[in-house]
Amino acid sequence: MEENRTKGLMLAFATFFMWGVFPIFFKLIKDVDAVQILAHRVVWSFLLLLFFLCFTHRLKNVARLLSTPKIALTLLCTGLLISTNWGIYIYAVNSDQILATSLGYFINPLFSVLLGALFLRERLSAAAKFSLLLAFAAIGVQIYALGRLPIISIVLPLSFAFYGLIRKKVSVPSFEGLFCETTLMLLPALAFLIYCALKGSGAFGFSASGALLFASGLITILPLLTFAVSTQYLPLSTIGFMQYISPSMSMLIAVFIYGEELETYKILSFSLIWFGLAVVGLDGLRRKNG
Repeated sequence: MEENRTKGLMLAFATFFMWGVFPIFFKLIKDVDAVQILAHRVVWSFLLLLFFLCFTHRLKNVARLLSTPKIALTLLCTGLLISTNWGIYIYAVNSDQILATSLGYFINPLFSVLLGALFLRERLSAAAKFSLLLAFAAIGVQIYALGRLPIISIVLPLSFAFYGLIRKKVSVPSFEGLFCETTLMLLPALAFLIYCALKGSGAFGFSASGALLFASGLITILPLLTFAVSTQYLPLSTIGFMQYISPSMSMLIAVFIYGEELETYKILSFSLIWFGLAVVGLDGLRRKNG
């Protein structure tokens, strides 16, 4: 039992570590247009998932999923949402806004709670309501300091929270679901890459950038694989706490590797979110032990 828990912890840490160092990966191809990177990520994720599902004899499930209109339409919506999430993240990293992505992913669990209350009629505890108020206060601080909406820090968590909400509507395994989503996004991605190639602005080739663009599919699939295995050995509460490893690492990378400035308003925004997350976490522990 203890051995399984250790294995689960190691796999979960590996998962969140990989997600946490995503900024370093995408910075390596910052000279490539963000939309091109996104298109490559869709194409290579599709091909690698195709290989994985064939190897594990799970491809037959996909035809059933896509032949069911309700499921296919749902996965089209989630495909658009995850593509939006990926695209904004890539753009943010390569335009020196890693801190904005970090804040967004700290906010994400709170937005998921909010959407659960709004659309699934899940009851909000007093702690959750207080934490949501702090999240909106953090966004208010950003608006006041920037003079505009912090688009990245709002759209990233919103797109991912809606993605999770809609995926809950259909019972689809994670790998088959992502394969269907990338399948539905494949034609636009390929069309854009062909257009770039014909225009002479295509970035793929026998080069370091070409290898990294191929690897964008690998770094999409590998953390999902380790995450899926880790959930077999760990309770969701443990994984819930460990998910903050990724945005924490991104924040440290932004400040100490890429020199993004952590101004006072950003510190205040992060502090409000962290306090809110601590309140929700402690309330959850109290309920579990009470």
